[in-house]
Amino acid sequence: MEYKITALSSEHLDKLLPQAKLGVDATALRLTYFSSGSVSYCLLADGKPVFAGGIVNLMWCRGEAWMLPTPFFREHVRDCFRRIKDIIPLMAKEGSFKRVQSTCAITVSAILFKHLGFKYEGTLSRYGPSGEDCFMYARLF
Repeated sequence: MEYKITALSSEHLDKLLPQAKLGVDATALRLTYFSSGSVSYCLLADGKPVFAGGIVNLMWCRGEAWMLPTPFFREHVRDCFRRIKDIIPLMAKEGSFKRVQSTCAITVSAILFKHLGFKYEGTLSRYGPSGEDCFMYARLF
């Protein structure tokens, strides 16, 4: 399988969102992921978009990391992880982020964040889109 990382486009996002099954309005995600100062990339496998992630600009050199949990990601965690690990510092530099933070539901494995160099900062009660508790992680650059 041939992999390539490229800037996320609207066309890529349109193909990935149905796979992720987030239950969130696509228009809101599009406005967020492509907002001024934000950085987003897509992983192509044999020319097809299979995974995406990025950093949303929160101002003051802070960003919120995100990813689309596609079936491809779940089936190829190691391949995706390697690419995430390599590109996070590049995205932080590109966006001039000194702090990149991320939240995940407590039911999601937090091991990924630890392996990416993020540090646990706390638990946010009823923070998730469905009122679930979330963990907050951050990485400084």
